[in-house]
Parts: sequence; structure tokens; C-alpha cells
Amino acid sequence: MSSSARVGADPQALEFFEKQVRPILAEHCYECHGPEKQKAGLRWDHISFVLEGGDLGPEIVPGDPAASRMIDAIGYANEDLKMPPTGKLDEAQVATLTKWVAMGAPWPDEPAPAGPRGRQRFDVQRMKHEHWAWAPLHAGEPPAMKDANWAKQAIDRFIEAKLQAAELHHAPPADRRTLIRRVYFDLIGLPPTPQQVEAFVHDSSPNAYEKVVDGLLASPHFGERWARHWMDSMRYAETYGHEFDYPIPHAWRYRDYLIRAFNADVPYDQFVLEHIAGDRLTKPRRHPEQQFNESVIATGWWYLHEQTHAPTDVRQHEADRIDNQIDALGKTFLGLTLACARCHDHKFDAISTRDYYALAGFMQSSRQHEAQLDPGRKIHAAVKQLHALRREADAAIHSVEMPGKQAQNVSSDRVVFEDFNGDDYGPWFTTGAAFGDAPTQGGQWDRNVESPAPMRPGLADSGRLSPKLQGTLRSPTFTITHPRIHIRCAGRGKVRLVIDGYTMAHFNGLLFRGLDQKIDRPDKLGWTTLDGDLHNHLGHTAYLEFTDDSDDCLAIDQIVFSKDGKGLAADEPLHLSADPSLDTERFNEFRRQVEAVDATIPQPLRVLAMTDGTGEDSYVHIRGSYKSVGDSAPRRHLEAFVGTAGIRDEHGSGRLTLARQMIDPSITPLMPRVMVNRVWHHLFGVGLVPSIDNFGKLGQPPTHPELLDYLASEFVHDDWSIKRMIRRMVLSNTYRMASKSADDHAEQVDPNNQLLHRMRIRRLEGEAIRDAILTCSGRLDDRLYGPSVEVHLTDFMTGRGRPKSGPLDGDGRRSIYTKIRRNFLPPMMLAFDMPIPFNAMGRRSVSNVPAQALILMNDPFVVQQAERWAKRVLAVKGRTIEQRLADLYETAYARRPTADETRRAIDFLNAQLAGYNRPAEAIDHDAAVWADLCHVLFNVKEFFFIH
Repeated sequence: MSSSARVGADPQALEFFEKQVRPILAEHCYECHGPEKQKAGLRWDHISFVLEGGDLGPEIVPGDPAASRMIDAIGYANEDLKMPPTGKLDEAQVATLTKWVAMGAPWPDEPAPAGPRGRQRFDVQRMKHEHWAWAPLHAGEPPAMKDANWAKQAIDRFIEAKLQAAELHHAPPADRRTLIRRVYFDLIGLPPTPQQVEAFVHDSSPNAYEKVVDGLLASPHFGERWARHWMDSMRYAETYGHEFDYPIPHAWRYRDYLIRAFNADVPYDQFVLEHIAGDRLTKPRRHPEQQFNESVIATGWWYLHEQTHAPTDVRQHEADRIDNQIDALGKTFLGLTLACARCHDHKFDAISTRDYYALAGFMQSSRQHEAQLDPGRKIHAAVKQLHALRREADAAIHSVEMPGKQAQNVSSDRVVFEDFNGDDYGPWFTTGAAFGDAPTQGGQWDRNVESPAPMRPGLADSGRLSPKLQGTLRSPTFTITHPRIHIRCAGRGKVRLVIDGYTMAHFNGLLFRGLDQKIDRPDKLGWTTLDGDLHNHLGHTAYLEFTDDSDDCLAIDQIVFSKDGKGLAADEPLHLSADPSLDTERFNEFRRQVEAVDATIPQPLRVLAMTDGTGEDSYVHIRGSYKSVGDSAPRRHLEAFVGTAGIRDEHGSGRLTLARQMIDPSITPLMPRVMVNRVWHHLFGVGLVPSIDNFGKLGQPPTHPELLDYLASEFVHDDWSIKRMIRRMVLSNTYRMASKSADDHAEQVDPNNQLLHRMRIRRLEGEAIRDAILTCSGRLDDRLYGPSVEVHLTDFMTGRGRPKSGPLDGDGRRSIYTKIRRNFLPPMMLAFDMPIPFNAMGRRSVSNVPAQALILMNDPFVVQQAERWAKRVLAVKGRTIEQRLADLYETAYARRPTADETRRAIDFLNAQLAGYNRPAEAIDHDAAVWADLCHVLFNVKEFFFIH
């Protein structure tokens, strides 16, 4: 059988081609796959093009019709590939083309026609060198200034150089009241109190502003403000959305992790390392007081995506989930639209389809799980003690003859998947402390039997050290080849079969019913068969997961795959008989000691996390369809950064290697650029690169490229400190400018303020507006951390999965602690452009719509807090009307009212009294009219804008 076409074949074969084959190709193929068009990157008018193939690879295998994609397509056997698309060829034409391929695809020896060859080579290096974002960091010196009175800091020198080149002048400095309100909202998301404003206004020391900034950076509320920014990029939510809006387990612990991380100023490279591969760190960062593993919590972001319960196409569901993860990864950490390369090479950036699927392999090789944290490291200490006691007890066990495994009849109808007879778990994975690092072995003490006895060997036993330890055991990934899975086990626990990464079956089984079930056979070692019928999932990839999450124990002996449940062996006792020759009193003492240690073991804290699975390289999905598989795409970082060599991690995902390459600025210069730009965006309103999540060709170029690279380089050299970068920016004179231009000429030359001739006026986010309202009313509860408060539901918030409504004022907690339910998002937050958490969103929309005014006018929460604010003001005795008005203005706007504002406020109070038929003398104590005034102050634009 020839592997190449018969070019210049014998005359008879060529005559067959010219008379029978070429006419078919010319009539039915050339229109879409010829010199004018090359759909799917394919040409059919020369044999060299045909053998080279298009997006799907070579179209024919000469001499082998069965292996030729073209024959499959014209036969209409493949639902996803039918050619010609306008209608099937007649049977004679199909037979002719099949015969031609079987003959070795004879073709005349003729030159290839001019024009494009079809699928063009994607030149990553050329596209990389054509765009600024891929270039190494270049930390140039700040420009020299003739007049350095204003441009004393490097940031100011870069800004001033651009202004001078445009013959513009920078705005004057903002007044102190404006500046302190600006920096308070920017750094902690809360307004300053009147006392804090007055202290700053009257502080004549040269470092008065620096003291304010340093105090805000040290505030525990700093982490709340900057965590909320980050959560937009992580598409943070606490439910999965879709039809029933099922809960994402323990999502709020990731939110609390972020607050702690930003408050602790965790270096950004460490922060990224934890997000990508925090579960793989041998020396993780630990909570400063409770000493549990902080790093692993960061990996929970991978699974904050939307989920569909019971998808009809689970492979498509997996592909869409991974696409969302890659999209968030690319936009958040790299400022790249990686997901655009899912179906084809990126049209504009140096990102190939192979890059996309190389990254997909990391996700495909990882698994969602609930990590168990060890508060106070008490579990760790107990395990250490229990191991020491076990070694001593095991040494006292006599060598006894151990029973063998029950033999299984192995055939094509029955396969023993695992028998746990090895010295370790091999390709299996364990998390938590319960299952240890190996199956039970001969000569070990069975602590779960009253009289001294050896432990049955060859078990994956979660009770081997202590029944109070919890953990999970996961199998390597396998292909489902049999419709039944049988588990020889004993004890209590859970087992689930995870097919193609789908983990929602425990909420609602439907198409996956019976694949997630409890094991309950306390004393007998016997067979449990998964209830689910796997006929519809044959050929899919899956793994088994066994969980002990209680004070019971679970022991697994064997796992068998079969076509039916016949011929399984009978039950037998889990525990071996006691050995009368052993010293009972000695072992009773061992038991007393291990039970004393048991009493010290606390319940673990559970968090959503990622963990490693079997290392798998993905395959390129042609045009994004998993049904059309191309070449293997070995796991690696982007080719533009590391070349084409793949990462080799046969037992795990390789994410840690990826993470280390991502945080190395000599490999990935985009990493510091993107983060510095995010910080600039949140402080100045627009990033140096305005398209925060897209540094590619379709994004916007940097307005100050030299400043961007200077700051990125300083960021790296300053140990990736986010707080020090923020400090550098807010202490600049650029940040301290007023929001009003120095002259009208500047507005004409730079109407969009790209050159930053003045500070931008910015509208507050919905969360900051709500928190400011709570601050004014005195209702703000400034506690940090903890489970989220249920969202308050209006009568119009209906649908499946509707939860119980939370309190109107959210218990007074900051908005970051309101539960984010995808199907029941807070109306106030939506009105003020909180992103719907489906995709990474580094830059929120800033709209100006009637719904915002309607919310501030009519929302019961706003009305409630206005009433509370009024009562708070009136509760202070001995204040005149004018003094109370001054208190309101200073609380809301960080300034005192003008004489005209005072007069108009008093007129408003009198008008409201008249409207309520109240006497004029009630003006100094009537709560209703003062509540109306407070409500008005909430609605003034000055309240929800910062200048």
C-alpha cells in the first residue's frame, strides 16, 4: 500500500483520473477549495495541496479509502463532516472517488497552480515581533525636566514630558478636602469621617498626606477594596447559575483569602503562583495565626465559572468549562484574549490554536476538589503522633499468614482495575490525611478491632490511623470500556465517578444518576456496584473518587469493571481474627494512647480548590469541535514565550512549571505590565493601556509606553509589592491634581485627557456607593471575613433556586460580603454596572442611565438608611440647625455647605414640614423632614462621584 500519491502514474490510471475523477472535483470541490477560495485552509486542484491538507490535516491516505477523511465526508457517515454541503454525490461518483483513492490517488505530474496553497503557516515569531506587548521590559530613565518643581517623582516626569511636548500645562493641585475623599475611596472604598478630614486639613506637617496614605494602606479595609476589584476578573460568584443556581461550595473562603492577601501585601509573583498552582507548593504560605495552608485556597478561582447541571453533551460541557478557564487566565494574568484561538489561530495576536490546547491540557490534567485545611496544624501534629504510635505497635505484631485477594475471572467482559496490592498508591492521588500514602501492608496493627489483631493487607483504608481523619482518594484517569463498575469495600463513605470533569451530579443526577452514591456496609467486605448505567458513556474519560468526610472509616479492596454484575464473590468480614499470642494489655495501652490523640483532632476547614490528576496532553480541536480531533498539543506556556517544547509531568498536571514561567518577567514580560496597568486603572480611572484585559492588536496602545515599562520594572525590582506600587502612584503630583483643567486650551487639545493634564472625575462603583450610605447612616458593620449575607430579594426576583431573602440592609456588612448569586444579583449593584460574573471583567462599564436615579430615589434600602442617618444626626444634642447641616455635608461630601446651600436646605426642611402639616418649630427635631433631606443628599451627584 503506497503512502504517497502515484504522481505521473501509468497511462491507464491517469486516463481514469482525467475522465472520471477530475470532472467530479472540478464540479463539486473547486468552488470552495480552489484558487479563489480555500475554505478550511484546503485546496483540491493539485495533489500536493490534497496531501498537505487543510485545517483537518491530509484529506486522503493513498491506497487506503477507509483511513481517508475525504471518503468519510462524501459518504455522509459523519454528521459533523458532510461534503459537498449542498447535497450528497450520487453513488457512482462516490464509488469513483473511492476507487481512485484505493488505486493510490494517481495524478498527472504537473506543476502546482499559482495562488495560496490553502492553509498558511501561522508565523508566531513574526506576529510577536510586530507588536509592542510581547517585547522584553525596557526600564528607561525618566525624562529630564528643566523645571523640576512639579515633576519631582518619576511618574510626574513621564507625564510632564508628554504635556510639554503638546504645549499643555498640568492642572493645579486638588484642595485637601477633595484629595482626602479621593484617596480614601481609592484605597479603602469608604469615605473619610469629618474628624479625619479636619485632622488632615489642619495638619501643617510636610508629610501630612503621606501619613494619610500610609494609614490607609495599613487599614484592614484596604484588602476589602482591592479584593473586590480582583473578584471581577475572577468572575466571582457563589452559585453556578443556569437553571437551579446551585451553590459553589465554600466560595466565600476564596474572597476572604483575597482580603488577607491584599492586606498582607503578598508579593504579586507569589500571589500568581498560588492562583495557578497553590496546591503544588511544597512549602505553602500559611495563615499567620491559624497556620493553615493559604496557598491552596487561591486555586479555587479556577472553578468559579458557571455550571450546567446534567448537560446532554458532557464533552462539550468540559470544553466550554476549560474555555472559560483559559479566557479568565489569559485576560487576568496576561492581558491576552487566549480564547480567540479556540477554533483557529488568533487572527491578530501571536497565539496559535496549538497554544490554546497546550494550555487546555493543564486544566484537563487537574481536578476540582474540596481541600481540607488544618487550623492550628493540630491535624498535622496528631498524624505525626499517630504514626509514631503505629510504628511501635506494628513492631509488636507477629508475622502471620495473611489472606490473599479473592480471585476474579478476568476476561474481555471483566477487568480488575485496581487491587491495592502495591507498596504505594502508584498513579492514584490522595488529599487529606485519612488514606495515608500507601495501602495497608502485612504486619500492621488493626486499631479498629477490640482484641489485638493484624490489619488486612491490600486495602485503601481511611481508618488506618484514626477514624477522625478525613480525606479523599482519586484514581488515575481511565477510559470507560465497560458499563458496570464494582467496588469491593467496607465502611461508610462516598464514591463518585467523575466523567469528563463533570462534578455536578450530586446536585441533580438526571443523565448521571447513580454515579454519585453513598457506601454503607459497616462490618462486611463486599461488593458495591455503582447504580449508574455507563452504556451512554463508553469511550469517555473518567476517574473514581472515594471520600471519607466523617468520623466513620472507608476501606476499598478491589475495583472491577464488567459488562454485568454476575459472578462477584461473597461478602466476608473486614477485620481479621484476633491473635491470642499478642500481649492484650500492651495493645490496650496503645489503644488508650491513640484514642487520646484522636480527641485532639479538629474538623478540617473545607475550601474549593484545584488538585492534580493524571497528566494528559490535549488534542487540537479542529474549528473548536472536540468531535474533530487534530494533532496532540503537549502542555506548555505560549510558544511566543517558551517555544514549542512541552512540559513533561507524567503523574501530574505540570501547572507549577507553567506558573513559574508566567511569573518570570524575562519569560513573560506581560505579567508585570498587566498588573501595573490594572493598579493605574483603579487609581486614575483609565489604564495606561485603556483596554485593561487586552494588550493585543485589537486592544488600545499605551498612552505612555515608557512609563508603563518603567513602572513594570520597578514593580518587579520592588519585590512585586502592590502596596508600594499604589503608594508610588498616589504620592505622585499627577494623582494629586485637581479635576479641573488649568486652561480651556488643554481641553481642546486633549479632550479625552489621554495625556493626563488633569485628574479624571470618576463615578463610584455600586459597592462603594452602598458602603458610603451605610457609613453616613452609622449602620456600617466593619467586621472582616466570614460567610456571606444573603442578598435581599424583591418581589420581582423570582425563579428556580430562589433562596430565602436576606435583610434589607445586609446586616450592615460591606457590599463585598453580600452573597453573589448568579441568578439573583442585587438590583442596586446591577444598576451601577457590577459585571454579571460569567467572564473575566477587568474594566467595568460606567453608564449613566435612569435606573441609577430611580434606585437612589426609590430603593427601600436607601430610604431606610436616610431615616437612620437623620435619627443619628438628631440624636446629638445641643446642635443648631446650621451645625447639623454642616455635619451632614461633611459626612457626605467631606466639605462644609456654602451659605447658599445652607439657606436652600433650611428652605427645603420648612417646605417638607408644611407638606406634612407639621409646625415650623419642629424643624430642629422632626425626623421625617430630616430623613427627606438626607435622602436628597444621597441623590446629589457629588455623593457618588469623586473629583
